[in-house]
Amino acid sequence: MTPIPLRSIVVALLIGAAASVALVAVPSSAAESTTLGVVDQATATWYLRSPDGHTTSFIYGNPGDLPMMGDWDCDGTDTPGLYRPSDGYVYLRNSNTQGIADVTFYFGDPGDVPLAGDFDGDGCDTVSVYRPAEARIFIIDRLGSGDRGLGAADHSFVFGDQGDVPFVGDFDGDGVDTIGLHRPASGTVFLTNRHGVGEAEIAFGFGDPDDRIIAGDWFGSGFDTVGAWRSDGAAFHLRATHASGHADATITYGNGGLVPIAGIAGPLPGGDAPPPRATVLDVVSRSQWGARPPELAGMVGHTIDTLTVHHAGDHGITTGPIRYRSWQAWHMHGKGWPDISYHMIVGVDGTVYEGRDTRFETDTFTDYDTTGHFQVVLEGNFDVDRPTRAQIDSLAMVLAWASEWFGVSPGTISGHGDHAATACPGEHLHERLESGEVRERVERLLDEGGVTLRGIDG
Repeated sequence: MTPIPLRSIVVALLIGAAASVALVAVPSSAAESTTLGVVDQATATWYLRSPDGHTTSFIYGNPGDLPMMGDWDCDGTDTPGLYRPSDGYVYLRNSNTQGIADVTFYFGDPGDVPLAGDFDGDGCDTVSVYRPAEARIFIIDRLGSGDRGLGAADHSFVFGDQGDVPFVGDFDGDGVDTIGLHRPASGTVFLTNRHGVGEAEIAFGFGDPDDRIIAGDWFGSGFDTVGAWRSDGAAFHLRATHASGHADATITYGNGGLVPIAGIAGPLPGGDAPPPRATVLDVVSRSQWGARPPELAGMVGHTIDTLTVHHAGDHGITTGPIRYRSWQAWHMHGKGWPDISYHMIVGVDGTVYEGRDTRFETDTFTDYDTTGHFQVVLEGNFDVDRPTRAQIDSLAMVLAWASEWFGVSPGTISGHGDHAATACPGEHLHERLESGEVRERVERLLDEGGVTLRGIDG
């Protein structure tokens, strides 16, 4: 496979998916096995799984912080770190316990994505960033302190193609961590052993396009190799070499709604409950996104027996709640319907929003009977664009919840166009329904414990 050139071109991170990935470096000199873990970003709960399978859990950070692990005090043990995208602050703790940060500083801009590793081989990890807005990686070889900034980066370069997702590891065992890339479109991994423009030394296929890639010395080989966290199945798939092939080890842990982490955590007390197998899906309630009250007099009750998927079918300058409020206004005042005509909305970034009360049937622009249909819409026009990975993840979770909650078979999952003369939900979403991919993901979620919704009003 031809190595990828490190070209100075525009690189756009898949924010909906990649921003939730912990980008972690594991020191290659460590003799002990790597600790795997997951973080529930909604509750800031960390679950660390010792190599013997025992769990240590604690709360650290705020909901929405991006988790990572690193050896911040150079003692040979990796401990929690957080990057807060809203303000660019870094919060580092020097023990795997609940408490406040030992080190705080800011580096980069709001919206940057953290990269943790030992980038100069001095035995101490630092925090660097990937900046989607500038398509650039900024590496810095020191930590800040006292809530102050760090100044200029030691290295800055662009790496890869649009949509690639960076991760960190010591891929040649020389003690210096460098940047790797995962290309979701093809499932290809690209590794380089230096900081800067040039060609990636290694390229190979591994995992599925939707996997989240981390790196670590999983087998004590003296260098880091890739691991894939697959939310569909909630498992780490670990590779022992820089080559294509099946995983050399697979470890199931937690649920698909959690964020993967890894590091050399040292001895842990254990004795805590492992993360729940049931996936918890946070939903933005009607009150939170500013929905107006429905006209209850116009609502018609029904019993759900079918799971139906739509796309918005349009493009808008705005996204998220502003757009959904405009949909609701059009449905209620333009069409005379009693409320927004979807039970759930999935945003571009995968965020799920509560729509019409599921006890009531929806309305339609087309000619079919909506009685019994659970209606979920994905923001976007999928005759033109493709749904994001985060949207497909959230769609599967919403449908798994609905299947269990209403006692409806996943076999009823269908697109709007299967019931009416319409191109909805768009070619690129319909093909993922038609292939059975979405249904299979729903079935696996149900097999793994189901999905619980958190945050809805109704």
